[in-house]
Amino acid sequence: MANVIDPDQQIWVFTSEGAYLTKYSREYLEKLAYKNIRLPEDERLIKTRKRAGRYELWLPDLLRYKDEIGNGPLNIPKK
Repeated sequence: MANVIDPDQQIWVFTSEGAYLTKYSREYLEKLAYKNIRLPEDERLIKTRKRAGRYELWLPDLLRYKDEIGNGPLNIPKK
């Protein structure tokens, strides 16, 4: 399913909302946001901002990241 978002929309999500939408853990997205926000804006994989002590991620970038990287680690069966 293609993710189609109008480019004129301002769509920012908190890490908990992004975790719900992408199935990544909230902790993973917080670490990703923490690493991203320390990079110069033009080098970030995902547009990131911090407001009121919480990270916000640009949803179109987050969905693109999810499509390129995938949904977390491989499910390897335990022996």
